[in-house]
Amino acid sequence: MIEVTHGGYGGMARAIGKVALPTRALAVLVAVAALFPASRAFGIALDLTSIDHGTINGAIYSTIDTEPTGTGSYDTFLSIQANGVEQGYNGKGGKGKGYLDSKNEPKGNYDLHVGDLAAVTIDGKAYYAFELNANEKGKGKDALLSIDNIRIYTSTTDTAGIVGNNVGALDSLGTLRYAQNPLLTSTAGFNTANSVTIDASKKDGKKDPKKDGDSSDLIVYIPVSNFAGAGAGDNVYFYNLNGVNNPSDAESEDWSAWTTSVPDGGNSLLLLGSALTVLGIFTGRRVGTSV
Repeated sequence: MIEVTHGGYGGMARAIGKVALPTRALAVLVAVAALFPASRAFGIALDLTSIDHGTINGAIYSTIDTEPTGTGSYDTFLSIQANGVEQGYNGKGGKGKGYLDSKNEPKGNYDLHVGDLAAVTIDGKAYYAFELNANEKGKGKDALLSIDNIRIYTSTTDTAGIVGNNVGALDSLGTLRYAQNPLLTSTAGFNTANSVTIDASKKDGKKDPKKDGDSSDLIVYIPVSNFAGAGAGDNVYFYNLNGVNNPSDAESEDWSAWTTSVPDGGNSLLLLGSALTVLGIFTGRRVGTSV
């Protein structure tokens, strides 16, 4: 039995990780009893430096601390990097170059499909999970990063080449499945009314000044119901904007998705299934509802 006594919704993922948490490796089905905080559509300043988790537009944002996240253990599908404000989405830009601030394929820019994603069940509702290693180093302000927009699209065809580096045309990627914020304000600036602040120096809910990008920092659960009507082979485009409210000042931000592939022959999946026979319950210490 897995029983998590602290750490919010990320605590569930950490507990799973101690059994067999993969990145792009396991089909995960977890039953958890929990209460989600209610939230308004726009205007949420979710500060995960002082709370464990909260919701924005139906998605759960939670702290997490999966280790390790180095090469071979953290399978990144989107990697973006720029000083200050950074943005990007997964999609091959030709000649190995990613679009916007996304890094080159194959170092951190991969195709992702709906059928790749594994469902996680929380309080009877299914979610897809996306995990971030922020790679912010140091402590204090240097360890902070704002997640200012996440937008997820699906498309039956490869539409990245149509959008390219034109962020204003991002909605042409396909059917919008989730939006943390509207794309742009009327003045063509970034809309960041719903912002999430993370502290990359936190470790299991506590400050760890020695932490320097060797573990993940955020997990975002998107309702599976948002993907209704999408086919298993449809492309998934994940757009991420960071640094508007708390700038990026270190290495790349790396996103991994919990997926259904089991490269180890299924042994990890068997271990996970055995460990989750009994209902897992965790009691999040602090829940975000700030607006």
